[in-house]
Amino acid sequence: MSSGQSSTDPDGDSIRDPVSPILARMGMQLFLVSLAILFIASIVGIVIIRKSNPNWGEGAPRIPDLAWLSTAVMLLVSVFSQAGLSAICRDSIRFFRSCMVIVLLLGFLFLMLQEQVWRQMLAVGEESSFNASSSLHGWSIYVLGLLHAMHVAGGLIFQGYVTAHALRGGYWSMHCEVVRHVNLYWHFLDAVWIGLFAFLLWLA
Repeated sequence: MSSGQSSTDPDGDSIRDPVSPILARMGMQLFLVSLAILFIASIVGIVIIRKSNPNWGEGAPRIPDLAWLSTAVMLLVSVFSQAGLSAICRDSIRFFRSCMVIVLLLGFLFLMLQEQVWRQMLAVGEESSFNASSSLHGWSIYVLGLLHAMHVAGGLIFQGYVTAHALRGGYWSMHCEVVRHVNLYWHFLDAVWIGLFAFLLWLA
């Protein structure tokens, strides 16, 4: 029994998916579980360090207000990703393409805002000796932020592929499994960032 499934494109040609959607979905879910374990282990380790360090947080700057804006942008990434998936499931191709482009742009905007957040914190940190090399608190904030940003950057590569394929007419209602995967990935990163942001506020 073959693991692939066949679908028909809008022109009536048969297209064979190279991997079973069920297996692909399971692989994506296992990948996200492994990432969740990585983030959880990082947070647990930082909590243990915090409890054993009586000088934790000394000289720590407040998290810039710009971080709230970047969080809103991350939420919009999920919103437009979900809207795009819903659109392609209805074969609303034009709206789907627009959503994919918007998701890509919002992802880059999130990284740009995050860079400004870290720059502001580093600028304040230089005045109060709060940085990744001299403060465990500073190290924790920068490591968690960098870890998430790296996965967002990876998501943008994935999203870039999906967007380019979408603009060439590569997806429709019966052939959009990859769109489901990238949508799931953005929802995951959205949930992770909300959790990390709340954790960073607690650390501060």
